[in-house]
Amino acid sequence: MTNIRIHLFLLGGTLLLFLLLRIQGNGLIDNNNAPGGIVSLELASSPTTATAVTSHWANAHLTGKAYRNIGLDFLFIPFYMLLFYSLCGSISVRMKGFGAKLGVLLAFGALVAAHFDVMENILMLFTLGGHFSAASTAATAVLASTKFALLLLCLLYVVPLGLRLILLKLASSK
Repeated sequence: MTNIRIHLFLLGGTLLLFLLLRIQGNGLIDNNNAPGGIVSLELASSPTTATAVTSHWANAHLTGKAYRNIGLDFLFIPFYMLLFYSLCGSISVRMKGFGAKLGVLLAFGALVAAHFDVMENILMLFTLGGHFSAASTAATAVLASTKFALLLLCLLYVVPLGLRLILLKLASSK
């Protein structure tokens, strides 16, 4: 019973902060320069792209909004990291063989993704302040892309296997 409460708390916090990030960062979306909002800066792999995004935000007086969005992301990181870590780990102990090993690896992957997100956010703060280079924008994009890939893998593990375990538990309780 304790696990479900922890999972629900982490899920609720993750969803709440995700929605806050989307709502607060909505004004950062621009079809020409930042079609993905803050994600456009995360994935800006060159100084030219980063300059286009940050210049647009500066001209539209949105730089403060971008800083606040990154600040909110720092609050979001522990929730999604602990959610995926605990779910992957919880599912892995109920599996055998490859599924169990994969769950442990993905739980660790959630921790790695969170650390990458922190490093990426720090680099984006420098970029917003105008302190960036080809190396820093490339590093930001690599960190962001790897983070997104790891979290997608966690999601692809948790959703089908989690649903399977829930259905098996419901069937056995009848």
